[in-house]
Amino acid sequence: MSFFNSLLQKYNLPNHDDRPLWKYVLSDQDFEDLLSSLKRTSSYYIDSRDATLYYAEYWKRNYNGGSPGKEEVFSSIGGNIKYYMTSNEFFEYAKRGARILGVKWIKRQKTLYFRTLLIQGGLPLNHISQNQGKYQSFLLAVLEEQPETIEDFMFKPEIVGYLPKSSQNEVIYQNSLEIVRAIMNDDKAYDDLFENDEVIKTISGVLKVRNKSIKKHQRLSKPKNYWLLNFKGEKPGITLRLGLADSYSKKSLSDILGFEVIEREYQFYLNDELICVFRKLLNENYKTDWYNVQDYAWDSESIFPQAYVMVDGIKTEVNDFIQIMPAFDEPSLWTSHSDFEWRLVKGSGASNKQAAVLFPGNWYTEQLSRTFQLYGKEMSWLEFEGECQVNTQDEYRKYKSNVSSFDWTILSQKPSWMLKSNMAVIQGKLKVLVYDDNNKKLPEIAYDIYIKTRNISQTWENISDVKYLPQGHIIIKIEKDGLTTYDECFNIGNFQLNYLNTSINQAKLRVNNAGGFQFTLDKSEIMDIEAIGSEYSLKVNTSHLRVPTGLRGMLSYGKSKGLSFVLESPFQGMALIDANGNLISESTPLSLRSLYGIRILSTPGRETILRIKNKLKPYVVISKEIKSVSQPMIAFKDEIVRLYYLADAMDYKNKVCIELKEGSHLKSYEISGFSHTLNVENQFLREVGLFDSEDHLDLYAIPLNCETNQIAPIPLLNGGDTYKIPACETANQFIIISSEEGQHQLMPRFVNTKEDFQGIDKEERINKYHQELAQNNFQSEYWKQLLAYFNLAVRYNIPFSTFDQIRSIAKSGAVAARAFLFLGVNQYDPESFIQKSIPEVEKDLGISFHWINRTDWESALEEISLTYGVQYFEKYFGLRSSYFYENDLCEVLQFLNSGKIEASSVSHMQIDSLRSKLGQRVLKELPRICPEIYNDYRIPLKQHKEVSLLIKAAVCVAESIKEIEQDYSIWSANERANSERRNIQYCQYLDKDFYKKTILHVLK
Repeated sequence: MSFFNSLLQKYNLPNHDDRPLWKYVLSDQDFEDLLSSLKRTSSYYIDSRDATLYYAEYWKRNYNGGSPGKEEVFSSIGGNIKYYMTSNEFFEYAKRGARILGVKWIKRQKTLYFRTLLIQGGLPLNHISQNQGKYQSFLLAVLEEQPETIEDFMFKPEIVGYLPKSSQNEVIYQNSLEIVRAIMNDDKAYDDLFENDEVIKTISGVLKVRNKSIKKHQRLSKPKNYWLLNFKGEKPGITLRLGLADSYSKKSLSDILGFEVIEREYQFYLNDELICVFRKLLNENYKTDWYNVQDYAWDSESIFPQAYVMVDGIKTEVNDFIQIMPAFDEPSLWTSHSDFEWRLVKGSGASNKQAAVLFPGNWYTEQLSRTFQLYGKEMSWLEFEGECQVNTQDEYRKYKSNVSSFDWTILSQKPSWMLKSNMAVIQGKLKVLVYDDNNKKLPEIAYDIYIKTRNISQTWENISDVKYLPQGHIIIKIEKDGLTTYDECFNIGNFQLNYLNTSINQAKLRVNNAGGFQFTLDKSEIMDIEAIGSEYSLKVNTSHLRVPTGLRGMLSYGKSKGLSFVLESPFQGMALIDANGNLISESTPLSLRSLYGIRILSTPGRETILRIKNKLKPYVVISKEIKSVSQPMIAFKDEIVRLYYLADAMDYKNKVCIELKEGSHLKSYEISGFSHTLNVENQFLREVGLFDSEDHLDLYAIPLNCETNQIAPIPLLNGGDTYKIPACETANQFIIISSEEGQHQLMPRFVNTKEDFQGIDKEERINKYHQELAQNNFQSEYWKQLLAYFNLAVRYNIPFSTFDQIRSIAKSGAVAARAFLFLGVNQYDPESFIQKSIPEVEKDLGISFHWINRTDWESALEEISLTYGVQYFEKYFGLRSSYFYENDLCEVLQFLNSGKIEASSVSHMQIDSLRSKLGQRVLKELPRICPEIYNDYRIPLKQHKEVSLLIKAAVCVAESIKEIEQDYSIWSANERANSERRNIQYCQYLDKDFYKKTILHVLK
């Protein structure tokens, strides 16, 4: 037996109940038993949950300073295990165990697997006990800071300096942040942990007392992005960390993006890669949902990444999001970040005691330095405390540590045709904003700004004395309180670039107002350049089946330093390309997981239409006009998923067709829901495999037709070409799923390992589940099974329709209302349930919970109150209220509560406005199947037959809410009713405002 199974027996648990692992409170003997079982294990017999638990216990019991690593955790086990696996393999087992246990990964710019595994142990009790005073002082300082992210305090030596040097690392910071945030928010999640250790109990008591007297303050928000130079490993490397918070106030996000935020969500991109989505919460704040979970490695070029947000296909650039870049041609200042990492600092002064200067070969120093190879270039590295100086033959730079520094921003005036550059671009005007080390903007009298060109003989001029800015490269010197720092910008003046003509394989550009500027474009093996005067003819070599994603070049003035830039690609025409510019053929298999990095190209001046439809059920079409010449495909993922769910998510034939159309020119592509499918030819031998693939995925079997306490993922044994389903006494039927790995995910598949199994028809089975839910209370096994499968669908990000128990809730409003409340009150994160899970359930099952009538809601609220306690009625009621708020249907909620609302009537003018807004293209593509309605409620339907579907859809919903009795029901169980429900959802998607107004017109 695995240790984890014995632990479950000790707690009388059939399965892990989603508690943090530290809540199992292992005794010293328990830990010795865990350690002993791991010491004598082999890779064939290890329970991956034991590996996960050991990571947690290592953090709690063994960690005693330093940057923790996989090798340190693994070597602490000892015994024979080192002969059977490596530290990396043990780490992979721990990750797999965490997936089985439903551990929620910490996600930032990438998924922080290692950090998550450690923090499952709660606090490093051993380390804190030996450093009680230092930790208490540190946590009090963090509490005073009222942080939202670790970046809010980890760069402040006056805070992190309280910790022992060996404890100054991101895992400790993350752990401390969670504890402090819990105390700030009066969250009881860690109270048990505080009570189990006398030292922690003392510290937490001090923190709680101090928290009561702290005056809350509004944090000044600036992007906290930073570059890290990592010396660990064979070759040093530099990566970018994005210091975005988990959530923002409206004002804070407006400060970050540089404009007032008013939309419900913003997609944030960096170099055309979707990084995250800022989603508006019920409290008006915005939550950060991470998408692109990977490191952003420096490509050794000092060109600033392009940052922008997208809303409804419209791109808005986020200026000055990244304000500093690593460079090979200038000295740069770095401060210690962890044992092996150094952080790039803007300017010449660092608040940390220990700092270093990285400089190229044409600079030198009198102090002791060392050289090393960085991206193939020899660089020098000088570590110092206090002050140091580096020199060339013509100039010198001084750097200081342990000083109060400052920050600044050169306001960008980059023209629209330039995507990226290696320095700030201005057009005749220079504006520099200076901030103190608390991000407060300083008045101009608090500092001095000087400029000059690279000309050695030129003297520095105070910016206030400069009447005409020089063109080309400008060096900027900022002086404040005895600290001098340097920056640069490039003044392009009136220089302009125009695209004369563009196509997918050739283009022509013209330079205007060149003056004394020298303009050059970089040559490429896939592109030929011909320059005639001020015009440039470009031609793509079509044999490579690639187009440049941008044009690189140089703009210089005289002998000064040039501006390296990337122009928007002029190779524009109707096509799909990947992140490397490769043209994607219409026969290329695509999946929802592979959309990242794909871009849609369109022809300027021509109307490019994207049409999305389901291959098996093409009666619903979503059309979008492509509004820019290059647009990320991932921006349309919501629409693609919506149409994918029109057909069975577990049907391998189910695909979404996307068409690009310009006039009569048409291109078509197909997108699958998943990247892999399962081969079940040998299922009776308990063997399965991946169809036509040599990829490795972690596969799991979810038991069916079993008791609730047996519903848990069972890891399949990977035998190379096949996977083996372990022997299971309690189940013979399973759903096989996979974890998400990059662009890979398996389509869930039913597997039967018993030859004589006699199942029943799918529809009959779903009806049976529905009857059982309808006839039994929330304490029954049927409802517990529903919850178990629902949680697994959320955990592994698979369609809810994978499980027939979940499908069955769509058979009636009464069961749907009960399911909404029952599932909702049993979720750890109610906001995520309302904002992410419920919208997916609605798209997947083809229902909407706001269709439910007043009687069914009242009955469900009464039952949930009797089950879990009337004293929590506000929680149940709030759950429903949150749903209606999220869908902007507060007036419908008012009707459900009181039976009365006030609303305006739907008029001819409003319907005419709707028709005009949708346009003929969309109107012609409207589905023909309309729901039946009891009355037209004086809405001029006959005069507007073209939009009768949109009118009838909303009327049908209102009649359902009002309980208008008729033969037809929106919840009817037949194929036509299912199509009508999908059409109703499509109508809401097309125009939420008209949909809502029509519902209210009928309800009033």
